[in-house]
Amino acid sequence: MRRACFFAIFIIRVVYAGEIITTNDFGDIERECQTLNPNSLALFDVDATLIVPDDAILQPKAKVLFEELVSVYTDRDLFREIRMKAPHSLVDGRSVGFVRKLQQQKVPVIALTAAPAKIKGSECPGNWRVDELRRFGFDFQGAFPQSNCIVLPKSDRFEHFPMFKMGVLYSSFHAKGDTLIIFLQVLNVRPEKVIFVDDELRHVKSVVSCLDKVGIPCVGIHYVTANEAPCELNPELGLFQIEHFVKNDLWINDKEGQDILASGPDNKGVAAPN
Repeated sequence: MRRACFFAIFIIRVVYAGEIITTNDFGDIERECQTLNPNSLALFDVDATLIVPDDAILQPKAKVLFEELVSVYTDRDLFREIRMKAPHSLVDGRSVGFVRKLQQQKVPVIALTAAPAKIKGSECPGNWRVDELRRFGFDFQGAFPQSNCIVLPKSDRFEHFPMFKMGVLYSSFHAKGDTLIIFLQVLNVRPEKVIFVDDELRHVKSVVSCLDKVGIPCVGIHYVTANEAPCELNPELGLFQIEHFVKNDLWINDKEGQDILASGPDNKGVAAPN
């Protein structure tokens, strides 16, 4: 009898416990999402999950060096300013079609980003990331259309309010798991299952842990394709690109930067041609 009771408790725990998978294969994401239905929820991070910058200094493997190089500019958010103007590509070309397929199956799909809703150069909070995603073919606006714009409570420790706008949930640097729970509570929505894809393990753990506490089954997918991509990093080039951006408010790509550096020191302050 004691064995039977232990077995029953164990099974219940497995049903509600979150699961974390690490993969560099987008096909694994597709297979996991086959279990979703219109009462489920799929969430995708954006940076290094759906899209990634083309230039080496902005790629995940260069994150430590990039943060070191921009740390002297304390009066600017160069991380966000540069990424708004630097060229990006899809991490995996299948992602746009797959998101549309889930949407056609009536599965709610949203983007969950750590970024703030309000950034420099964007007059309307929340629009910048929505517009960015649309340029790549992603449109998450169909999820929860009755709640197209929601400002969520913020912690005193942070400057910006979390926000949900047109299918994008901005945690604004709050923990993603906490932000998601508050969002679901505000909407009075309790998904049967959640799948969350993010390139950063800490965010995956945050979401899986918070959903586990409220008894919502979740599969967190730590998607490492962008993190594992080859990166031919040139610190001198990266520093020049950042300094050029600060002086000219113009991001030059790797090829343009290499050409300017090769042409000699007299041309380093010259803005690259369009």
